[in-house]
Amino acid sequence: MRKIIRGLLFCVIFGAACPEIISAQDLDIPGLEEATAPALASDAGAASKGEINLWSMIKAGGPTMFVLGALSFAVIGLVVYGMIDLRKPNFVPDDLLAGLKSDMERLDLEAAGQKLKPTEDCLSAVMNAGINHISSKGYQALETEKFEELLGAASMRFNRSRARTINYFSVIAQAAPMLGLLGTVTGMILAFGSLSSSGGGDPSVFADDISMALVTTAGGLVVALPAIFAYFFMRDRLQSLVAMTDDAVEEVVETLNNALSAYQQQQ
Repeated sequence: MRKIIRGLLFCVIFGAACPEIISAQDLDIPGLEEATAPALASDAGAASKGEINLWSMIKAGGPTMFVLGALSFAVIGLVVYGMIDLRKPNFVPDDLLAGLKSDMERLDLEAAGQKLKPTEDCLSAVMNAGINHISSKGYQALETEKFEELLGAASMRFNRSRARTINYFSVIAQAAPMLGLLGTVTGMILAFGSLSSSGGGDPSVFADDISMALVTTAGGLVVALPAIFAYFFMRDRLQSLVAMTDDAVEEVVETLNNALSAYQQQQ
């Protein structure tokens, strides 16, 4: 009898410690398998229903979240494009700057013009406009204000598309919170509609609508904040590279002026 009692106690203790090992099938108790299966299924359904992940949050936000998702991919694409495009070789290539200064020391505008690639870098675009103006007006054009304005206009034309691209960050930064607010208002309208139709007895009736309102607000801010930082970063980077180009153009023009003054003194 003691052996039987010890065996039963061992089974109870071991079964409480490892319930996954001793199941209804192992004990082979009639009717217990059918009774436990629905309970296990309901527990699994409750666990899966309460699980929260990124995809479930996106679905809770409704259609607005898909628009915000598209804007987030647009921000990533613009950042990648900006990091590739806003580089020094696209504005002031070192080899081109050295070659232009060498040609200007020899007053060889033709050789300098052959080195230029106006569609590839900003320095070439600006100097191409300057050399063409000097070729048509003569060296006396160097001392006029129109020459400086011409160089500035060439720089603006070359970087106009870049400035427009950077402004897209500002557009997204302003549009994303507004879309989030639209989703918030939509969710609140649906929540109050569900509340009025159900009489307020069951909070779960309008819980999904409240989730839409909150998730879309957070989604709009998540998209807008990186867009704001990217806008200011890319704008400052463009301004820095344009200023670098202006300094390089000034060096080339000053080299040409010095060479021209030395040539005139020798005559």
